[in-house]
Formats: sequence, structure tokens, C-alpha cells
Amino acid sequence: MLCARCRRALAFIDQWRACPRCGAPWGVRECTECNALSMKGTGFARPPFDGCVSAVLFDDAAAHIVRLNKDEGERRLADWMAFFIASAMPPEWLAGSCVTYIPDSAKARLRRGYDHGRELGLATARLLELPLVDALAQPRAHDQRDLGRADRFVNMAQALSVTEQPTARARLGLYESVIVVDDVFTTGATLYSAAHVLSDASDRKVWAATFARVY
Repeated sequence: MLCARCRRALAFIDQWRACPRCGAPWGVRECTECNALSMKGTGFARPPFDGCVSAVLFDDAAAHIVRLNKDEGERRLADWMAFFIASAMPPEWLAGSCVTYIPDSAKARLRRGYDHGRELGLATARLLELPLVDALAQPRAHDQRDLGRADRFVNMAQALSVTEQPTARARLGLYESVIVVDDVFTTGATLYSAAHVLSDASDRKVWAATFARVY
């Protein structure tokens, strides 16, 4: 499904050089992305998750994979993105964890005919041999792709919430930590919102993991 040439074209992030807090590719010593100045305008003093990793830089090669999966219906690529996400994830995140995902909006799900976020979360959970929990309700927000950084954080400020479904909430309560999976970390607005509502719901740790990172 993903040929050797396309795999070689991906710009993999060296996790030993990445920021351990927000996952920025070269932030291990001093991060340019989650310092106090950069956090202004986000509504947060610091990232609301306990750690974040991304597998590759978001460039033309990564964008091609994301676009094919997200907008052109090539659902099999979710398995490859999940493989790269799982490979980048620190082993210490896994004990006592479940996996969740950013669900598609009702409009996006109707357009695609499936929830691409859930498929990525499910594929990642299978590789990690962890349970998948449908922890988040469908977002109440506009599509992010045409918005700037500040507008993305405003758009997502009240967009996500923990599901009201009793079974899912009960399952979520069984785990000490939750790993939120998404395809692309652009500004962080979506993952910040997800981590904020999940950590507010209990004292559990929240980790974030994406296939690609805009930098």
C-alpha cells in the first residue's frame, strides 16, 4: 500500500531531539513551541497533555498520505500511519492506558462515509494491543484547515467534550491514562482541547500522538 520510495521520502522525527512535552522536532533543550511566549494566544499557560510525539514532519510526502486517507477515501493508509505513530510512542506510556481519537464532525463523517479519526485510533490501538475507548463526543466546530493559528484555538475552545454515553464513560474510568491519536499536529488547538477536557474529567494522565507535525 505504501511503496518503499514513499516511505523513504518521509522525514522521520528523531525522538531523542524532540521536545518531551509538546513533541516539537528540535525542542529537547529549549523548545520554541511550548515556551511562555509561544503559548500566548492559546488560552493555556502550558500544553494540557503530559507528553506528545509525532512520527514525521508534515511535508509534501506526509501531506500526500494524509490527503489520500482523509479526502480521497484510501482507508488502508490508516494502518501505515498507525504503524508510524506506534513506533514513535514511548513504551512507558502504555501501562494502564487506553487509546482514543479525535472524532470527525457530523458533516465530515457524512461527506466521507466513515470516521477517519476513529479508524486511525482503532488501527493504533490494535498495534499497541490497547483498548480503544470512544471517549470524545463529535466536535462542534468548523473545519480547521483554512484557519490561522489564533482562529484555530478560538474555534476549538469549546468544540470538544467527553462523551455522555454511560458505557464509554465507564470504560474510560478504568484506565490511569489515555493516549489521544490524531493524524496531524498543526497548531495543537485540537489536541489541546481534547487533552484539556479529558484531564478535567479525572486525574488521569493524557498523552498525545500524531502521524505528522507541522513545524
